[in-house]
Amino acid sequence: MSAPTGGLAPAELLQVAGDLVEWVGGRVGYLALGRTCVSVHVDSQADAEHLARLLSLGEVTEYPPEDHARGFTVWSSMSGIEPRFAVHYAGELVRPVRAFPPTEPWWDDLDDRPSDEAEAA
Repeated sequence: MSAPTGGLAPAELLQVAGDLVEWVGGRVGYLALGRTCVSVHVDSQADAEHLARLLSLGEVTEYPPEDHARGFTVWSSMSGIEPRFAVHYAGELVRPVRAFPPTEPWWDDLDDRPSDEAEAA
């Protein structure tokens, strides 16, 4: 199978989705897959934040309840990164709601290569 432009191959996307479900012990309400996105709906804030931390999801958006719908919270990856990940939770929240923005890879300091800044100097 070949990957559509801008996404993972379908088999790879299914493997990623399976890994996400496994990371929270199968406690997933449902999962939505697209060519360039994986969206996981979980039943607890702890599972939502656990996945958000593992995936470095740095954007949190809260949608308040309306007359016709419950409120929910979405943790998502930064735009421009594919596949795009989102974790949804539609229950009571314990404050503060945390985001987990990507950090510099910790392993960059382990090699002996000079950093880009040192090379530029």
